[in-house]
Amino acid sequence: MNKISKRVQDSFFSALVLMMATVLLVVGYLVAPVLFSALPAKQAGDIAGTLFALSSTVLVLGLSGICLFKLFKGQALSVKSLWIALGILLVLKFFISPWMAVIKSAYPLGLTRESADFGLFMSIHGAYQLGYLAIVILLLTWSYSTISKGFRA
Repeated sequence: MNKISKRVQDSFFSALVLMMATVLLVVGYLVAPVLFSALPAKQAGDIAGTLFALSSTVLVLGLSGICLFKLFKGQALSVKSLWIALGILLVLKFFISPWMAVIKSAYPLGLTRESADFGLFMSIHGAYQLGYLAIVILLLTWSYSTISKGFRA
């Protein structure tokens, strides 16, 4: 592959990854806090959960596509940060989120500080938040390094 087409490809993937990071930042750090300040906690949590599930599905598809494309091109290590982000995302989506959903389902009126599982839920939620932040950082770092390589070339 010549240098120009690889640069165009990397620029396209960087833009795509930046869009994904932007979606995560908007949903996680703008929309969710607004929901929790404007709605009852249970309703806000249900809406936020739906938004996180939708955005994580789009993210899994996008990151998988980029990683698999690079793998088939023999450039899997060039997207090492994206592979790590994808791994964290899969753990969040298929293990942590369902675990949180099971706990929440035991409290149809909503989980409160007085609920027996509140401490466990908050611990799991904290792990989810750390994973979410790690994904955002990995996406932004990879995009920055890829874009800055294009300027140096």
